[in-house]
Amino acid sequence: MYKILKKRTLSPNVKLMAIDAPHVAKKALAGQFVMLRVDGNGERIPLTIADYDRKTGVVTIIFQEVGKTTKLLGTLEEGGFLEDFVGPLGVPSHFEGVGRAAVIGGGLGTAIAYPQAKALKEHGAKVDMIVGFRNKELIMLEEEFAAVGT
Repeated sequence: MYKILKKRTLSPNVKLMAIDAPHVAKKALAGQFVMLRVDGNGERIPLTIADYDRKTGVVTIIFQEVGKTTKLLGTLEEGGFLEDFVGPLGVPSHFEGVGRAAVIGGGLGTAIAYPQAKALKEHGAKVDMIVGFRNKELIMLEEEFAAVGT
């Protein structure tokens, strides 16, 4: 079981959850994902790792409530648990030798752009952020992007 440490609403139907998953956080890299199950009877769904903290063992996911499983996931609260949280999976992004980069994202796609921008900055690159949203109410991760971009 994997404990939900934090839940935050980013925009209508879009949630951020911080999950206690030290074994995933220990090896996670930008560009990778997890497979999770809300409960023992649920389907497995893939979600991009939006952030991770190796020291605290926390992995952050962002999802939009569009189908049965993501709607069920959205009903869970801080202190609740996920049945399964497997990862990191997939091939991580490669940033060696990049001195400057433009990271572009729009809407929910910014959830994928953020870990890329953060990793680029950690590799010493100057990062220019270009993000767009349909309206002011849909803006998300503004503080996070400000911390990694120029």
